[in-house]
Amino acid sequence: MTGTRRTAALGLALTVAVTLVLWSVPGRVDRNTQDLLLNLLIWIGVAQAWNIIGGIGGQLSLGHSVFIGAGGYTSAMLLLKTDLGWPVALVGAGLVSAALAWVVAFPLLRLSGVAFTIGSSALALAALAWMVTWTWTGESRGLTVPLDAVPDREAKFRLIAVLAVLTCVVAVLVLRSSFGLRLMAVRDDERAAAALGVPAEVVKRRAFLLSAGLTGLVGAAVSLNQVYIEPNSMFGLTWVVTALVMVVVGGSGTAEGPVLGAFVIYYLVNRSLEDQPMVQAILSGVLVIVVIVVAPRGIAGLLRSGVAWIRGRRTAPRTMAEAST
Repeated sequence: MTGTRRTAALGLALTVAVTLVLWSVPGRVDRNTQDLLLNLLIWIGVAQAWNIIGGIGGQLSLGHSVFIGAGGYTSAMLLLKTDLGWPVALVGAGLVSAALAWVVAFPLLRLSGVAFTIGSSALALAALAWMVTWTWTGESRGLTVPLDAVPDREAKFRLIAVLAVLTCVVAVLVLRSSFGLRLMAVRDDERAAAALGVPAEVVKRRAFLLSAGLTGLVGAAVSLNQVYIEPNSMFGLTWVVTALVMVVVGGSGTAEGPVLGAFVIYYLVNRSLEDQPMVQAILSGVLVIVVIVVAPRGIAGLLRSGVAWIRGRRTAPRTMAEAST
């Protein structure tokens, strides 16, 4: 078995093992622990989906809260206005979010750098203002999904676990694909990539659509979990700002970074200090600054450097022994 096939087989085995472990969680842990894991999985999904365009693609989008909200409201409206089940509503939410991304990508992705970030944040604020005043979706009152239309507690956990695993698998596939190589080339130097024949705008648009579709799926899962949704909670910038912090702290542009960052920010910071929001914000900001200055590749980069150092220490004596014979 070649190294590539061996790596793929190990990755598949790890994915199946993690999925099976998460699938077995309901009924094996208490309610508080299950809620903690469920929210952590939601943040892993959001952060990993954002990482595809923001980390791997290098486009610092602050507009992804639009896709959380679009996914959540699409699934809620489908369950309220039709007899379709929640699986159809979930798929519809992902498709609507991707379609919305396709529309806004044309003007947004013509921008770059700070202009793109500002433009995407303006999109998010405009969407929030629209939803607060849109009568059809309940305006600022929000919506309540019928309880008989949502999956039970165990099914919701398993759904969110599968979505979190799915976003991680997609990120790994992107990183290992030729598409991912082109996307990273555009991220590192768009002009040089274009000179080599890489269609920068097409590559960025595909990554944007993929990221938005996954984000919409997670948004739908959020609405199914919360049952009641309203514009400020679904379209607020908190979603994307927190995801950005998680990706930067964990390791931007890596598959494991968003997972590590979600654990650190959600569990070690937000949950541990849930009664002190000011301290949460300050500590999150300090972590981002420290990571940018001390470890630009995040926690994932530190771990990779540590593993490389250990391997170097192990092979060094063997190399010296071979050289002496």
